[in-house]
Amino acid sequence: MSINLEALSAAEPGVPHGLALAYALGELPMDLRRHGVAATRDSGSYRLLRQQGHDDFLAFEDPVRALRRLAAGESVAVIGLQLTERRHAILVRSGSALRSAADLKGAVIGIAEDDPAKLGLRKREAAKQIDEALQQAGISAGRPELAELSAANVQEGGGTSRRALQALLRGEADAVYVGRGDAIEARRWLEVRELEDFRPVTPELTALLVTARWLREEQDAIARILGHLRLAAEWAIRHPEEANRLAAAQLGVAEHAIGSLYSERLHRQFGVEATDSKWHRFVRLHQELKAGGWLQGEFALDAAQAEALQREAMELAESGELEPPQREPLSLYAERDLPLAFFRDRPQARRLRSDEEALEAARIFADEIRPGASDRDRGRRLPLKEMRRLAELGLLGLVVPKAYGGPEISTRTLVDIFKLISHADGSIGQIPQNHHFFVKTIELIGSEQQKRFFFGEAMNGAQFGNGLAERSRGGGARKIATSLRASDGNDGDYVLDGSKFYSTGALYAHWIPVTALNEAEQRMTAFVPRHAAGVAVLDDWSGIGQRTTASGSVVLRNVKVPGKHVLPHWRIFEGPQYFSAFGQIMHAAIDIGIARAALEDAAAFVRTRTRPAYGSGVATAAEEPDLIRRFGELGIRLQAAEALLDRAAGAIDLAKADLNAQTAGQATLTVDSAKWLVTETAIEITNALFEVAGTSSMDRKYNFDRHWRNVRIHTLHDPARLKLHHVGKWFLNGVYHEYRI
Repeated sequence: MSINLEALSAAEPGVPHGLALAYALGELPMDLRRHGVAATRDSGSYRLLRQQGHDDFLAFEDPVRALRRLAAGESVAVIGLQLTERRHAILVRSGSALRSAADLKGAVIGIAEDDPAKLGLRKREAAKQIDEALQQAGISAGRPELAELSAANVQEGGGTSRRALQALLRGEADAVYVGRGDAIEARRWLEVRELEDFRPVTPELTALLVTARWLREEQDAIARILGHLRLAAEWAIRHPEEANRLAAAQLGVAEHAIGSLYSERLHRQFGVEATDSKWHRFVRLHQELKAGGWLQGEFALDAAQAEALQREAMELAESGELEPPQREPLSLYAERDLPLAFFRDRPQARRLRSDEEALEAARIFADEIRPGASDRDRGRRLPLKEMRRLAELGLLGLVVPKAYGGPEISTRTLVDIFKLISHADGSIGQIPQNHHFFVKTIELIGSEQQKRFFFGEAMNGAQFGNGLAERSRGGGARKIATSLRASDGNDGDYVLDGSKFYSTGALYAHWIPVTALNEAEQRMTAFVPRHAAGVAVLDDWSGIGQRTTASGSVVLRNVKVPGKHVLPHWRIFEGPQYFSAFGQIMHAAIDIGIARAALEDAAAFVRTRTRPAYGSGVATAAEEPDLIRRFGELGIRLQAAEALLDRAAGAIDLAKADLNAQTAGQATLTVDSAKWLVTETAIEITNALFEVAGTSSMDRKYNFDRHWRNVRIHTLHDPARLKLHHVGKWFLNGVYHEYRI
């Protein structure tokens, strides 16, 4: 009789391993890109492939296969071993008289494996487990017969578990020895059951292999990978339940099933250190395969190189150079880049001609992005569609001079636009700030050729990102480690090297303006095409707020930059300048927009949901005198901050029209004053939202905390406390603060 087993899975789940865990935790793939390790994960697996040579790989493999690679002369190295305890079971038919291990005496137990070597090893393992079970049952003689189930005596069904179950259901064996995962799956679909008192845990070795060429040419990179595996294994020990969940996700099994498939110590078994006990087990396996005639070829099984590599990995992990796992959700664009279609398939940008048209375009954009703002923040869903729309509406050409086809809107209008957009979505509001900052850079110090080219790019909808800030400690007071040196060809071109962070908007940009020091220690700005060779942009931003700004890393390695794309940024600061004030006022406008949204959300919640305080004597919370008074305080502070911000915008426009020490000083003074007041006001309002709206407003479904998170993290950009000193110097000593680089 033919038996249909198609409902069963084709194979027992594999072994959860450290590479999959490290990837799920997120730091490994980001660190590889940060440090220029040219490796990608094979689609559908956790096998790492070296991009320079597709024959190079790093992967966990079955130890039998690993030893066969070595025996065949493949140039690979064993750099780690993982030992995992897997549960097994003996299955019998539902009506069988076999109930416990004591009943196995004289029974025929089938064992199926495709590979003769693995079949022999599985028989040895099963015999050991059954002997121990019989001894515990008080039976010293009469072992069962272990029958090898090869392809010759079962129907072809695909997978060793199906072959074993065919033999069981057809009566060719009294029982079968299978993995616990196969047993659970079979019980769902077939009339079979497990032997009641037999559920052994068997240690299973897995080898971590790397091609010798990759190890030889990039040992430091391999050590970094091993360091991350070590940190992931340590994390799993501290977070057993989460480690089990991630293991279940890797294997594609239900979370609750992990405890049935592996031992309760699984969370302690992700380490890949080649300890003496694991290495001796590997050597013994090598000897068994040779003795059984299952391994041909001679080779030296030497772990010396792996030991040195493991020491290097341990030092990296303990030094703090590698970021420990935080279990943050891994962005799709931490491991890989945005699709090229995002940059290529753009609608034509609208040409705005006036402040009025710009304001209307901003209102349209704000209305479109407002409904999805909370969900984007909650799920950290990047605003790809929204950034295309920003360009399409012409909102990237706002400050391009009229002489080059732009509307050249006033700073007052620019501030109003940032308030509008940030009121709708504070994260999106921040993204174009650096774009306009660098458009202004081109206006102030760009050559005529640079102005024509880059202004044209902006008017056509190209976005500029930023590569300004660094986490590294640069030399001297400049804190810039990124270098721009003349290329060896004496052709007027340059080579850029460095790493940037807080690179807001760079992920979405067509061009990334990068701040670097030239050989004379002068601050330069190099405009780098987003997809230039040597440029990597990572979505590794994990701040508590401004979650969709993509304020992560830009890594630059030996990037070639034509001289025509380099600007002498230091020249902006040779005399009076309003450039610093221009950059900062946009940040203040972002915070005002967020604060107004928070105050409006608080008012709407109080009017519709907040209950009046017990004993207040009023019918609704909106009638409570104390709440009315508090909204009055917050509203007055918001109006005062907006008024000062408007005055500061006017001072910038005046300085632009008539630049001298007095107008530049007034622009700096009023922007610093506004920046301090806006920061204090925005933080107070976003915090007071919960004070006035009450406990129910803290429910996560409202996501009101995004306003506070966004303001709190964004106002750290340029510490407001310093502004008091800048302003105080003027009111006490009549000295304007001057920003210098």
